Amino acid sequence: MRLFRQHPTEEADVRPTLLGVVTLLFLLLFFLLSTSSGQRLGVIDLRLAAPGEAPPLPHSGLVKSVRLAVAERTVTIEFEVATTDIAAASESRELRRIDVPARSGSLDGVALAEALGTIHSIDPGQLEAEVHPDDDVSTATLLDVLDAVRGPTAAPLFPRVSLR
Repeated sequence: MRLFRQHPTEEADVRPTLLGVVTLLFLLLFFLLSTSSGQRLGVIDLRLAAPGEAPPLPHSGLVKSVRLAVAERTVTIEFEVATTDIAAASESRELRRIDVPARSGSLDGVALAEALGTIHSIDPGQLEAEVHPDDDVSTATLLDVLDAVRGPTAAPLFPRVSLR
C-alpha cells in the first residue's frame, strides 16, 4: 500500500457553496432593511423648560398628561393620548375629555374613580396628574377629589398629584 497516490485528486468545485452564501447574505440584508427603521433608533428629548414652566416629564407612555378641572359639583378630566401610525414614523396627540356630573347634588366619587381607573388602564406608567380647582370649591370636595386621584393605597392610580 502506498502512502501517496500517483495522481492527485481533483479539488471540489466551491462555486455552488459561494453562491449559496451570497444568496443567504442578500436574503438577510433584505430582511434587515424591510423590518427596521432608522428613524426610531434613538430619541433624546433636549427641550429645555421656559422660564416659569415646569420641566418636561420623562414619561413617554401613551397618556401624556392628565388634568382635572374641579367645580363644586362636577369634575372635567382632560387627558392627552399619543397615537402613532402603523410604521411608528410619526406621533400625534389626541385630547380626550371625560365629564363627571353631579349625583344627588354633590360630587359623584364612584363615577370619578371609574373615569380615573379608565385612564390608568390606558397607561399604568403615568403617575402624575394636575388638579385645577375653581375658587368656590370647598375644602371637603377638593380633598375628596385628591383622594380619588391618588386612589387606594394598595393600588395607587396617580400618586404624584399637583395642585394648581
